[in-house]
Amino acid sequence: MPLLYLIAVSFFAGVLLRRFKRMPENAHVVLNNFVIDIALPALVIKSLRVIPFTKTYFAAALMPWLVFAVAAILLLLLERFGVFKRTTTLALMLTAGLANTSFVGIPVIEALYGKQYIPVGVIIDQLGTFFVVAIVVIPLVDFLRIGEFSLKNSLKSMLFFPPFIALVLAFVFQIWRPIETVYVVIDRLADTLAPIALLSVGLQWQSGHVKNFGKELTIGLTYKLLLAPLLVYFVYSAFNYHPDLKKIVVLEAAMGPMITGGIIAMQKNLNPQLVAAMLSIGIPISLVTSLAVKLFFR
Repeated sequence: MPLLYLIAVSFFAGVLLRRFKRMPENAHVVLNNFVIDIALPALVIKSLRVIPFTKTYFAAALMPWLVFAVAAILLLLLERFGVFKRTTTLALMLTAGLANTSFVGIPVIEALYGKQYIPVGVIIDQLGTFFVVAIVVIPLVDFLRIGEFSLKNSLKSMLFFPPFIALVLAFVFQIWRPIETVYVVIDRLADTLAPIALLSVGLQWQSGHVKNFGKELTIGLTYKLLLAPLLVYFVYSAFNYHPDLKKIVVLEAAMGPMITGGIIAMQKNLNPQLVAAMLSIGIPISLVTSLAVKLFFR
């Protein structure tokens, strides 16, 4: 529970700092860079130090692939029937189709279930969300947007992504153990992820434009926060997945839209106002719906 309070305090501190203009407009960019380049890589190495390397654990990484695939199919069908235009379809694909499995998901896992489950979240984020974004999402969005994509650029982005480098190092450290001082430093850096990530999320919160996207937000957030976790629950139940790990997989599926996905959508000018609304509304609501997942598995 104390970490849950830390999550809430960090988020609302960001909201208030933005409201009273106590930080620069682009402060969240600096914080995001710290999380992605320092805190998250440290958490990857720290978590994979203790994880059992079994197929049961790695099966959790299939969840983001499933959630995105179903979202892409549903959204393209809605576009086909004239519900959405292409830019809106792609904007929702990059938000409703991708869960915030690191910035918000990992702190929430620790708060609701404890540190022992963080490695599951790391596997979901790194082998699931990160890979699906690098290998499938960016090439697919570029193909649907402009009719072409660069496999070379996608692979380059993946190979030089700091958390991916940390993932490789984590596997190397399984064979060649570094001195204990390395892990002491890594542990301290990893502990900064929760407060800084949620502070960044709070700094990006804005209520504007919400009223302009009632239909889009309803469809996008209904899928992201309700249908996606239900889908994951039934699929993993059908395969008799480990009950203790299943609750973490469902919890991660219930997280709000992925910030990185939203950034990609904004960079490609895919209905940025809708993207901002999806992030601003979806992430705070997911902090509440994650409690519903906790109660469901009680």
